[in-house]
Amino acid sequence: MTLPTAPIPQPSTPITNALRIVPKTETETILLEALKESDTMFRALRDRVAVLQASQILNDTYCNKLRIQLAHKEKKKGKQTLGKLMGNGLPRMLSGDAFYEQVVQFTEWQRSRGGDEDGC
Repeated sequence: MTLPTAPIPQPSTPITNALRIVPKTETETILLEALKESDTMFRALRDRVAVLQASQILNDTYCNKLRIQLAHKEKKKGKQTLGKLMGNGLPRMLSGDAFYEQVVQFTEWQRSRGGDEDGC
């Protein structure tokens, strides 16, 4: 998602020049102090906007990286192995009709998944 961009405005020249005047009356002093305070707030907010924009760029980059990693993980998860007949790794006595039935079911399952018959 691309956010619209706009340049950060710089203080205008008349305001910068007005900050340099020497006040002659009490009213001019009050107004000059208010202008200085407003200019200070403007500069702080302008700096904050720059920090937030930089943070947003880093967050977008990080989110894109995570999105790619998640897509890769989901793609990798979709690839399943053909399984194991004796999946727990524990030794078993391989005799009887129950084991033969497991072999038959396993072979059918492999064929349905597209694997070869001998499990290699």
